[in-house]
Amino acid sequence: MTTTSITFAACAVVIFGIFTTSQAFLLSDDVTLRPHVPKLPQFSQYGRSMVLVGGNQYDNNTELHETIIKLAGGKQFAKIGIITAASYDPLDSYNYYHDIFLQYGALQVNRILLDVNHTASQGGQALIDTIYAQTGFFFGGGDQERIIRSLMGPYGDYSPALIALHQMYDSGAVIAGTSAGCSCQTAQFMIEGGYSYDTLVFGSYADIDPMIPPDIEPNIYLTSGGLGFMKGYVLDSHFAQRGREGRMIRLLADTRMLGKGTNRAIGVDENTALVVTHADTNQSSGLVIGDAGVTLIDLTHAQIHPSKHFNISGVYVTYLTKGDVIRLTDQTVTFASTKTPMRGHERNDAVFQSNDVFAKADIPLKPEFVRIATSTFDARRGRTTHGFSKETGPRFRVEMSASANDAVGFVERNASFATDITSYKNLRVSIYEG
Repeated sequence: MTTTSITFAACAVVIFGIFTTSQAFLLSDDVTLRPHVPKLPQFSQYGRSMVLVGGNQYDNNTELHETIIKLAGGKQFAKIGIITAASYDPLDSYNYYHDIFLQYGALQVNRILLDVNHTASQGGQALIDTIYAQTGFFFGGGDQERIIRSLMGPYGDYSPALIALHQMYDSGAVIAGTSAGCSCQTAQFMIEGGYSYDTLVFGSYADIDPMIPPDIEPNIYLTSGGLGFMKGYVLDSHFAQRGREGRMIRLLADTRMLGKGTNRAIGVDENTALVVTHADTNQSSGLVIGDAGVTLIDLTHAQIHPSKHFNISGVYVTYLTKGDVIRLTDQTVTFASTKTPMRGHERNDAVFQSNDVFAKADIPLKPEFVRIATSTFDARRGRTTHGFSKETGPRFRVEMSASANDAVGFVERNASFATDITSYKNLRVSIYEG
């Protein structure tokens, strides 16, 4: 197939229908980009697609790896471009993913040579041509800020390589990523780090803020945003296992009125993925696969109250597990057919409480926030509960309520509450000093 190429400067003017006119570009005279990239065969079935993995995916997670290959065109067709810019040992990480994706049936697995020592501005035409030759891309884990440094300029400028990646995404190439490779895909502010408690106390800090307090771990976010694939949601990984609900709620509250701010966020758990298809259309949806869950946080109806540190009410929290689907345009949830309503069939007599609501937990244990939240749907007595931060200077109280008519929980029963596969939507959450 012959494709006409034009210089990058001219291509930036054309804009491909992908970017807004306010988007900045890193101009380069030694690369050419295609003004049009033909649709890949998988586009007709999946449209623009993403696989957002929460990190720590197991080598034997067949469904996850085969889903990425399917969205890249299928076995013995998929050509997966591996981007390990987040890693401190990019070559070793590439070799690992190379073997995994070949094992699961990819036709080719190729290294996209991008890292802090091989930035997009240094890649030249060979880098662009390699990107155009793939049918899907996988971003490895590590430090998401390293991905941004590799693909974007200091002010969020889009490099030719990033524009080529967007062109391929528009043509049907899947964008997949794990851990840092998930968090960086947002078009909104990108999380760089921080703990829930410190963020609740000290707030969220822009990466360019010279007044970030030393010796603490508040949330730091990148003002230029992420790579721009997932619109409307801040993204995070290792989510419930590391008790990141508090830091995400505070980040949204602190930034929702700013330029790249939003009321909504998605947090993906470990060895779990949200599979997004038909992105940027009214059919955009996300399917949950894997061992744990995906948290959706919505501050659309939230109210922030005067407080020394932080006081918020009216936060909506939804937690979805394997087989559940969310329509991303309006947050409509369809629970897996294997699950049934908890209400009227509760397992427990009373709700649970916690003195360490943001505690870490490893699979297969239910993370602490999820554990007590789920109990509000799965208890015969009570629809409200609360948990406290472990730290007490100040101590934060997290109140949870499943009393509203639109708050529902579904479950696939197993041997015990700990092993039940549970989901819920529209839990009401408030956080305040107490």
